[in-house]
Amino acid sequence: MKEINGRVYPLWNQFEERKKEWIGGLLEDFGGNFDKKLNINSNTVTEITDITLEPNGETSAMFSVEGKDFSCRFDVQVGGIIGGEKNWITFQGYWGHIWRIKQEEKKE
Repeated sequence: MKEINGRVYPLWNQFEERKKEWIGGLLEDFGGNFDKKLNINSNTVTEITDITLEPNGETSAMFSVEGKDFSCRFDVQVGGIIGGEKNWITFQGYWGHIWRIKQEEKKE
């Protein structure tokens, strides 16, 4: 498992290590509290192109899901998984920013 700034982040590392399972899936952004206060509808969907876990400053790490049209990310000290619906994992980051990911549906 990858070490960042002297620490290991097992939950976030597994997403990066298994990114091939997510690439081609969906990233959906619902926006955050700031968007809601301004009545901005930021609900958008894009295809996942990469998942990374990188240093963020000297003491933390940044978890990021990259998409064709936009990306969603947070520092692992302030973001986390808040649940999900069937086949989705939902995250919350800075300022109540909510977004979720879903693996590409397998064709039979």
